[in-house]
Amino acid sequence: MNKNLHRLDLRQLRHFIAVVHTGSFSMAAENLRLTQPALSKSIRSLEQALGVRLLDRGPTGVQVTLFGQRLIGYSELLLSLANEAVDEIDALRGARRGSLRIGSMAAALRQVIPDALIRFSAARPDVALMVHEGTNEVLLPQLFAAKLDVVLTVKPSEILNEDFEWKLIAREPVKIVAHQSHPLAQRKNLSISDLAQYSWVLPPLPETDRLLLESLFRSTGLPKPVVAVETTSINFLTSMISRTHHLAYLTRANLEGSGLGLVALDFNEISLTRDIYAVFRRKGEVRPTVSVLLREIERASGIGATPPAA
Repeated sequence: MNKNLHRLDLRQLRHFIAVVHTGSFSMAAENLRLTQPALSKSIRSLEQALGVRLLDRGPTGVQVTLFGQRLIGYSELLLSLANEAVDEIDALRGARRGSLRIGSMAAALRQVIPDALIRFSAARPDVALMVHEGTNEVLLPQLFAAKLDVVLTVKPSEILNEDFEWKLIAREPVKIVAHQSHPLAQRKNLSISDLAQYSWVLPPLPETDRLLLESLFRSTGLPKPVVAVETTSINFLTSMISRTHHLAYLTRANLEGSGLGLVALDFNEISLTRDIYAVFRRKGEVRPTVSVLLREIERASGIGATPPAA
């Protein structure tokens, strides 16, 4: 074990992160309710323990060194884990229950997640819930930095971070949709070739469902769908489809909740589903509160997977 590790403590890391976030020793000291000399001494002690300089004071404020930049992510992770440990110990002794920070793709927030959270709150009324909507590009880095406890999303085509564990929790039907005034809206038993002349509003690549759609076109010898607009927003997508003859795909829950006159097209050869996963920041033991949440999501989705023990 590195001989300097015993000289590190969470208080120093908390002080370091406070300076990084404010960009100022004076502001950080005020937020921490410390004197500025005491804060400076704490940062110097941390630098001495590591044998490197973490912060430089300049005319434009505090600058983070290369060593400091590397330490930021680890500091935030350690501080988050420390808070998590206190929450769990407090829960075991019957005190406060802590919080659960959830990140979710928009498509999962219409039905499955709300139904699950209602039951979760009934089982754990003292847990404070925070739900953040976003894409994988936004949510997964926050998960890695310990700013989220779990992310509910689709699995990307390439898993770039081996520190994440993925657990299938729900499977939703996906429908190809159009406005009710679309020329295809009233037709029955459509085929993929009937879609070729229309343009689409789609999420950007490499979104999993879009890759599947493109593979369906290729399987029948058709060129890839013509994309009119790319978007990560469900609200914008449904609004565009309601005003044009573009096509798109939506989960059944998002289609039913749009209220914009959108309909699922009738096909005899296309059946799409979207797998939703719970993603954890690290492999190993799952927090009891997360386990309860996953069990409720699985009940809401009806997938019937066996949850981890709480």
